[in-house]
Amino acid sequence: MKTALLSTLALCLCLASAQAEDSFTEQLRKAAEKLKNEVSKVKEQTEIKGREWYKKAKERLTTSREEYVKNASDALNRWKADIDVLKEQGGRDYFKTRVQALAEHHTFALQELATLNGLPDEASFRARQKIFDKTLWTLEAAVEQAQEEAGF
Repeated sequence: MKTALLSTLALCLCLASAQAEDSFTEQLRKAAEKLKNEVSKVKEQTEIKGREWYKKAKERLTTSREEYVKNASDALNRWKADIDVLKEQGGRDYFKTRVQALAEHHTFALQELATLNGLPDEASFRARQKIFDKTLWTLEAAVEQAQEEAGF
């Protein structure tokens, strides 16, 4: 009787562990599928953002120098306001450090804009403009990421 009871118990445990393995395997499969979907979303968003930036870069190369400087100044003013709102948000130390880095990035962008504006000829301006565009794009992306983290 004892042997039969132990055999039945062992059989139940084997079946339970097999079901647990199947359940665990299913959970792993679902987690992998979810991760794959998230990676696909990020990749798609990155491609879309890249296309937008490329389109903007082409447009910026054809805009007049005065209009470009005005648009860049307006964008920097908007981002400065966004950074100021993030500063007021407070939060953990690493977030404060991130916002401080945004402020320094903004200051650097202002210096670059002043340098760009002071260039005498069109060829130098356009060559430097490509570099400045990257500065603007990275600042924009960093501000957006900080805003998402802050819950805006």
